[in-house]
Amino acid sequence: MGDWVTIGNARLICADCRDILPTLGKVDAVVTDPPFGVGNFVQTTGNVRGEPVAWNDETPSAHLFWLLRQISTHRIIWGANFFNCFEPNGGALVWVKNQPMPNFSKAEVASCSHLKKTELINLTWTNFVNDKVTQHPCERPVGLYRWCIDYLPYSGTILDPFLGSGSCGVAAVQMGRKFIGIEREERYFEIACRRIEEAQRQGDFFIAGAAA
Repeated sequence: MGDWVTIGNARLICADCRDILPTLGKVDAVVTDPPFGVGNFVQTTGNVRGEPVAWNDETPSAHLFWLLRQISTHRIIWGANFFNCFEPNGGALVWVKNQPMPNFSKAEVASCSHLKKTELINLTWTNFVNDKVTQHPCERPVGLYRWCIDYLPYSGTILDPFLGSGSCGVAAVQMGRKFIGIEREERYFEIACRRIEEAQRQGDFFIAGAAA
């Protein structure tokens, strides 16, 4: 296993979460968006910069979701409809994306552990913003993760075992939470570290400005 990178209250590691999760203690909440494993998928527009992105991720096992339940008090897990990992005494979140691209999903669904109801989140998003490809093929808006963290009962430590390009970590840092992030792909891990470090610097700047 590699070494942990510490950025303020965030601890990040480039590794397979299946190797790391059994070594972690209890966390307050898991907020994550695992790979859906929907096969080779290429996102393209009429104005792609560089090569289209293709991937074929395997889906997490039932054992991994069981482990996440053991080490966390609360959970929000996106893609629950793909994984059949809805909480027996929980609810669901539906993210309405107002997706303008006709071949992309109009909404996504998450399992939620702490309330037995369904909540709607209306947040316009596409991975292609102003003809610019985002930094990860399934990048999620920071605002979505801020909403999720705020929706949970207060959680001091947030874990994302599928960190990707770091949106959940950015949200956690912005909201003053401790954060643990795990990502096995080095190129995305490096992007996540940069984004979270920038969020930490901005937070430190505002704190210093308020104290001056």
